Amino acid sequence: MKKLMMMAMMLVASATAFAGDSDALKAILKAKDYAEAQSLINSSLSQLANDAEKAKAYNKLVDLACEKFDKEEKVKLTNAAMQKNDPVDTDGMIAAAKVALQGAMECDKYDQLPNEKGKVAPKFHDKNIARTKSMRLSLLQETEKLVNAQKSKEALEIFDLYIGTSKSDFFKDVDGVSKNDPNMGYAAFYGGQSAFRLENYVKAKELYKVGIRDTNKQISEYSLEGVLQSMQKTVKSAADSTQYIAELIELSNEMPQYERIYAILSEAYLNKGDKAKVIELADERVAKFPDSSLPYVYKGILYMNDRKFDEAIAEYAKVKADNSPIYLNAVFNSAVCKYNKASEFNEANTDMRTGKMTPANHEKFINMLKDAQVDFEKAKELDPEQKTMKWQYLLHNVYTLTGQTEKAAALE
Repeated sequence: MKKLMMMAMMLVASATAFAGDSDALKAILKAKDYAEAQSLINSSLSQLANDAEKAKAYNKLVDLACEKFDKEEKVKLTNAAMQKNDPVDTDGMIAAAKVALQGAMECDKYDQLPNEKGKVAPKFHDKNIARTKSMRLSLLQETEKLVNAQKSKEALEIFDLYIGTSKSDFFKDVDGVSKNDPNMGYAAFYGGQSAFRLENYVKAKELYKVGIRDTNKQISEYSLEGVLQSMQKTVKSAADSTQYIAELIELSNEMPQYERIYAILSEAYLNKGDKAKVIELADERVAKFPDSSLPYVYKGILYMNDRKFDEAIAEYAKVKADNSPIYLNAVFNSAVCKYNKASEFNEANTDMRTGKMTPANHEKFINMLKDAQVDFEKAKELDPEQKTMKWQYLLHNVYTLTGQTEKAAALE
């Protein structure tokens, strides 16, 4: 009896080991094009017998997608080489490449699982790497037309897939894909731009962050600006604001060399009214970057808003004198502080009955205004057309109050 049972078990095991393809897989393997194969996989994936069948099904999908892609690419290359103009199904070529790449990654997911003997013995990995790797570049080459035509949705799908494949297990350690890809920054920046145009700011931020790490300085800086703009667009509530500041801190820690991040973080704390953090950030910035002038401007603004004019003037005086917007901001704000300080002195020392000051105080008032005049005139020199700083009205007042009528008239 025991012998008969053993024989029965052997027969069952043998039948399992040598069972043919399931009906669902047979149908998929008979598909005539990738669209049919895709439809069958979507409807019958759960009916496939095991992981090996799933890998085989997805590999068939890759076969058919590659067949369509190769057909159209051959026509395209022949046209270029022979100066012909035979029709190319570009949309079909792009669609086939996307299906091939996605199918290859799905195939690999099942192909890498242990077989019935518990061993990992992928059958399709190397072949699929070889035939889909170049498709990524072919897809990327088509994005220029899409970007120029502002077909952001279609462009984003390609950019997202291009970057997604580089992070996949399928292309892990593949040179030119997961590492040493010279086109990654381009894909990340324009992918982020496409997502931003679609108002998908979360995806834009994700893609721009890839671009920040590019070795091309221009792409890196443009991507950083894209990240910052995307982050600002997502702030709708107090909770968002907290998350926004946390992300800015993370970016600042990762890339402290970018002063733009420091500036926006400081402004976020200013808007929040967190004065202590503004000062803390400024002091940390100066300690790390002694040549940086911007921290003095932010501390100056903080003191200026609190009407602590002497402290503000002292901070603005630390800003390096040059032709930069930072120096213009410091000079103009210093002038305003000095003007306001003079106004407060005038108000505090004018006799309520006579409307006059003592001769000594009046002289001091005039000297305070002339001190402000020096900074206002410097702001005028740096920004004569008042594109940034509106110095004319206050400088006119200074000239008038100090009796410089000709100079006042010249500003009218």
